[in-house]
Amino acid sequence: MDPLDELRELLDGAFVDNPPASISEGGVFRDGYSEELDEARKIQRSGREFISNMEAQERERTGIKTLRIGYNKVFGYYIDISKAAAAQVKDEWGYIRKQTLVNNERFVSPQLKEKEEMILHAEENAIRIEKQLFAGLLAKIKLQLAKLQRLSSALSQIDCYCGLAELSSKYGYVRPEFTDDEFVIIQGRHPILNERMKKTRYVANDLSMNERESILLITGPNMGGKSTYMRQTALIVIMAQIGCYVPAKQVRMPVFDKIFTRIGASDDILSGQSTFMVEMTEANRALQEATERSLILFDEIGRGTSTYDGMALAQAMIEYIAACVHAKTLFSTHYHELTSLTDSIGVVRNVHVVVKEDQEKVTFLYKVKDGKADRSYGINVARLAGLPEAVTDRAKDLQKELESKRRIVQQSYQLVEMKHDDPRTKSVMEKLKSINPEELSPRQAWVMLEDLYEEASGKKEQ
Repeated sequence: MDPLDELRELLDGAFVDNPPASISEGGVFRDGYSEELDEARKIQRSGREFISNMEAQERERTGIKTLRIGYNKVFGYYIDISKAAAAQVKDEWGYIRKQTLVNNERFVSPQLKEKEEMILHAEENAIRIEKQLFAGLLAKIKLQLAKLQRLSSALSQIDCYCGLAELSSKYGYVRPEFTDDEFVIIQGRHPILNERMKKTRYVANDLSMNERESILLITGPNMGGKSTYMRQTALIVIMAQIGCYVPAKQVRMPVFDKIFTRIGASDDILSGQSTFMVEMTEANRALQEATERSLILFDEIGRGTSTYDGMALAQAMIEYIAACVHAKTLFSTHYHELTSLTDSIGVVRNVHVVVKEDQEKVTFLYKVKDGKADRSYGINVARLAGLPEAVTDRAKDLQKELESKRRIVQQSYQLVEMKHDDPRTKSVMEKLKSINPEELSPRQAWVMLEDLYEEASGKKEQ
């Protein structure tokens, strides 16, 4: 690859170290770059020296120590004298009053106007020359445009890889191994939280998934670390697939084609979508577009509706993923009834975030282990948030009352047969039914066939 040394030397020799923002201001090129520009600048500088010398001479000639020569774009150069000293001005000095201010009087003189014309013409000439030089440089650069684009592309990649290498070295990241199906993370960490939590040790966690156990059902309390566990998994995957080392002791993973997430609570009021509608829309996209090579992260699906509605939707989604999609899935939930799905759906495995409980006090250990959680500790979290004690005590009494009244129905979970509905199928079939082959010309038939092919293959969406 041509490093374009000659062009670099030309540009280094042309411009000053800190040029102005616009070529119209002048002062962009170095002294010595152009003889014509140097000559124009010499006249410009000599004129400014003349103005400085004239100011000193006029002070001495008039005896007015406050006299100074200024400049603005409206009047050009002017002689500025204070109000008190303006009375001393004599006619023989040749001063012509130009402007009266509150505290000053401004004058011009024939000698000053003569030099002003020379100085301003020199400045205009210098800027004109600089613009011509700049246009000439642009023309030379344009001849090397293709090489510059190749060079900038290579430099951007080098810069990116150097950044990833420096990051990996600084924080002790490891090189991931890519597998056909196995997905294992040993002592995985969240790359941002791990560095922010300098004062408190970040708890690393493991993850293990394969073709036989492709869905992790994560239970445990709020604030226990479920969402962080899911987010760090996604970040590790993304970092690995952009060519970076990853924050873990060891990672073995397949190459994922897409990552689908439903994490957090948000609405879209501008388009009239509630929080639950946004949740269902995002879940739908994952269920429709995910493949067996995808990664799905669903965080507490179904919480925006009634308990039984939400639980039913969550179970149906898990069954659909297991039967039709076969994607690696992390599914966190507070519906503990769903943990029974491991008995009927072989690819589901229960994991939970560990909590240490000492009477009414809970300590989050942020450790993910096999098995299911027995409760969500919502009232304990509310107490940690500082809710009035009367509220938390009453909530605890109500919880006991509701649990004692709840009728436990033994439910035999069976994986029902489900099929994957491709939304493109219906659209293609409707278009085919609307065609009358006898009315189509060869050209129209070809266009119709191409349109149907693009829709069926998904190229039209891209």
